[in-house]
Amino acid sequence: MSERIAITVLTALGALLGHHGGGLLGPGRLHVGPQAAPHRARVAGNLLCNASTYAAAQAVTKWAFYRTAGVRVPWLAQLTGVVAEGVVHAVIDDGRLLARFAAIPGRQRDEHGARIGRQKRFHGLADHGVNGRALMDQAVHHQVQIPVGVAVTTAVAALIAR
Repeated sequence: MSERIAITVLTALGALLGHHGGGLLGPGRLHVGPQAAPHRARVAGNLLCNASTYAAAQAVTKWAFYRTAGVRVPWLAQLTGVVAEGVVHAVIDDGRLLARFAAIPGRQRDEHGARIGRQKRFHGLADHGVNGRALMDQAVHHQVQIPVGVAVTTAVAALIAR
């Protein structure tokens, strides 16, 4: 297996497992949204704490996978990948972009005949526990954030190897 493929696979696996540990079990786990605007400074601090602890869990998990497999990944590649994922993680957990996505008009109409967002009903499915918003959040983490981190890590490692 080529070094580039090994880095890609190990980074993806470490990112996925680090995501669940750092994102779901770490301190500062807070989903915010437009309704939190009056307390934006506190929310920003919680979001920064969440993204930082998440990125740290990601870094440790990925590093453990690299070490276990005996694959050398340059520190700069690891750092840029973790920073990229941390930033995307914060944007996703902020919630405003996800709410806008859910509100993109679809074919469904409300009781007054107005078009509603394609994912609006699912996004607001419940006010507590596992709900549509939480499931959409996880899907975006898996389909956008993790691939961004993998691509950045692999690209920077390839550039350094030249």
